Amino acid sequence: MKKERKLILTVFASVFLLWAGYAANAGSLKHDANAAKRLEIIRKNLSGLVEMKYTDANRYYGEALKDLNALIEKYAKTEEALEAQFYIGAVHNEMHNFEEAIKCFDIVLSQGEIDRNFKARALYFKTKALLAKGDIAKAKDAVAELKQIEPRAADSFGQELSGMIRIGMDAPVFNVADLNGKPVDLSKYKGNVVVIDFWATWCDPCIQEFPKVKKMYSKFKDKGVQFIGISLDDDIEDLRGFVKQEEVEWPQVFDGKRWKGLIPSLYHIQLIPTMVVLDRQNKVRYIGGDTENVTQIVTTLLSESKELPLFR
Repeated sequence: MKKERKLILTVFASVFLLWAGYAANAGSLKHDANAAKRLEIIRKNLSGLVEMKYTDANRYYGEALKDLNALIEKYAKTEEALEAQFYIGAVHNEMHNFEEAIKCFDIVLSQGEIDRNFKARALYFKTKALLAKGDIAKAKDAVAELKQIEPRAADSFGQELSGMIRIGMDAPVFNVADLNGKPVDLSKYKGNVVVIDFWATWCDPCIQEFPKVKKMYSKFKDKGVQFIGISLDDDIEDLRGFVKQEEVEWPQVFDGKRWKGLIPSLYHIQLIPTMVVLDRQNKVRYIGGDTENVTQIVTTLLSESKELPLFR
């Protein structure tokens, strides 16, 4: 566990640390020493957040965004301003604001003549954001562009892209027992809209989003929508305690194997929280972590004509 956590922290820290010494080097931009000093302070502050709990770090990420935007405004058309734009994208990635992250990386990439390392990093983290929101087609385009600059970095996405589930495909089926020993057979929910929620009690963003998930469940539970929780917890008692405390009514599946569990592996889950929405024919219609988007998708699916009877 300690080794795994160290690896994760190293990856996150690299977003903010490995950039040291690299300038944007865009032909039409100038270097500003004062902006560089200010950016270095922000970068060091960001690198210290990776070991904090998500709920604690989130506030500081918000402050960092203000500082970065202020730098961009004050030192417009400098290499440092473009570099700050990259960091805004990196911060949004950490905050799971993937749409905003992608916009920031696109601004960097639209600059034109920039340092190859800079461009490779922007493409790499843009791909991460695209995969996190389930946009496989655009992720493949970004990887193809990255391959021209840094083939090894592009190759690291090979397994993710080949295995990822896609919008419109048939959902991988499973037949398991829930936390209470009751069967959870996905094929028997055909005819219902299904929301599969991948989460864990150790995941701060998951806990932060949980009240929204619970509210969404209350809204749709009597309208032909089946919720299934897939827990990536290590300890079954942690899950049992949370389910009891929060009075969770929908089935929870647990096997104690985290990412290597049967269902997370079937669905190639790389990040939690992730919700997968299936239509009445068990086809994938949404992949992502935005509860507002899930609510919209489910509402749309419920308005479509019912071709199959609801499972009871």
